[in-house]
Amino acid sequence: MLSFINRLVRDFELEHGIHPNLLYLNRFHVEHLKTAFDADYSMSQILDLLGMELIIENDITHPHVAWTQLAQRTATF
Repeated sequence: MLSFINRLVRDFELEHGIHPNLLYLNRFHVEHLKTAFDADYSMSQILDLLGMELIIENDITHPHVAWTQLAQRTATF
């Protein structure tokens, strides 16, 4: 999952010239992403490392990234 997200970020940066700040995942993706990190990492720490905010939508089939000027942290994991 982490390598897939890294590819999404790279492709987004190449296309738009800016690092995405939103990561769209479903709950299954979130759990899968957590397994790529040591158990001591919180989801908040993972998102800080990625430099993105998380949006969880259950109907998302594939993870994707975006950029918005209005991104702000509203949930703590």
